Amino acid sequence: MKPGEGKQLLAGIAAGIGTLLLTLVTRMPLPLVCALPIGAYFGAYMASKPRVRIGGIALSDANGDDMRQLMKEGYDDLVVLQYASNRIKEPAIRALTESLYARGVNIYEHLQQNPDKISKARRFISYYLDTASGIVAKYENLSRSRVQGSSVERATEEVKQGLSVLVQAFDKEFEHLMQGEIMDIKTEVKVLSQTFRMEE
Repeated sequence: MKPGEGKQLLAGIAAGIGTLLLTLVTRMPLPLVCALPIGAYFGAYMASKPRVRIGGIALSDANGDDMRQLMKEGYDDLVVLQYASNRIKEPAIRALTESLYARGVNIYEHLQQNPDKISKARRFISYYLDTASGIVAKYENLSRSRVQGSSVERATEEVKQGLSVLVQAFDKEFEHLMQGEIMDIKTEVKVLSQTFRMEE
């Protein structure tokens, strides 16, 4: 059973039993005595389903099952970055991890508000975000092992370099997703300037 499903099941059972007792006490017709508790069970079960959240926004109706799965995979990668940023001791890598997490949350919030852009973010989610969580997770395992030596120092420097590149990639992807808004601003400013000149 997945986390949260136990509460869903209990909520469904409680609603079903409560509705059954209500139908019996009010002496409803037999078809309603059978149908209403079943409907109450499924209604309460679905209503109590936990909602995955990114920042303050629920991870909900993306465009289709494929897009929802893509968003869920990206969410899992963001969780890795969030937990790692609290555990990594090396200051530079911790700062880069926190930066990637914050940028990732900003992108996800934008995608939640603009679900039509999720397909454009496929490369960000399936490659850049996945790569970031993979590098951070491997570094965290390496640092927990307490292995020391020149090879570990080189690996640490490579992690810093890789995460720095990813920060730039996150920014570039976000800029790519925001092109529509950027163009809207340019157009409005251009029209404003033309209107102002015509009225002089």
